[in-house]
Amino acid sequence: MAPISSQRMSGRTEHDCVPKILTWKYELVNGNVKETPDLYGCTKCDATFTELPKEEEIPSEHSSHTEYVKDCFGCKVETLQLNAGDAKSSIIESGTTQKKWDKELDAYRSARKQGIQPKSTKMKDIKEAVDVSNKVGKAYDASSPTGGLL
Repeated sequence: MAPISSQRMSGRTEHDCVPKILTWKYELVNGNVKETPDLYGCTKCDATFTELPKEEEIPSEHSSHTEYVKDCFGCKVETLQLNAGDAKSSIIESGTTQKKWDKELDAYRSARKQGIQPKSTKMKDIKEAVDVSNKVGKAYDASSPTGGLL
């Protein structure tokens, strides 16, 4: 919610008040409970009020002209062009590159074909499961409490 000018709050504060709801009131209307704000307060001070003051429309200096004016912020904003930019499509949401992702999944598939069940598809867990399996001479199973080695 936009700050409310202190002048619009009867001059009680020296700053722009940012309202918040302090208490709610409840009414029973047609068998349903209707919840409405009862008391508002400012997040920056102890000012309270029962109704939100009406925010006045502050005229923009940009609305006073139709041609481009060098120091007008509104004119500058109108010239901005927004786009996705150089977003890297090779990075997955987790931050992993597609190449690394494919390499991990290939290693996981290879381990599964050998009967090995790593704890996850992360390369560290796959290598650990393969190493244990090679040392013991039996396929490791991370889902088993003993690793499937007994």
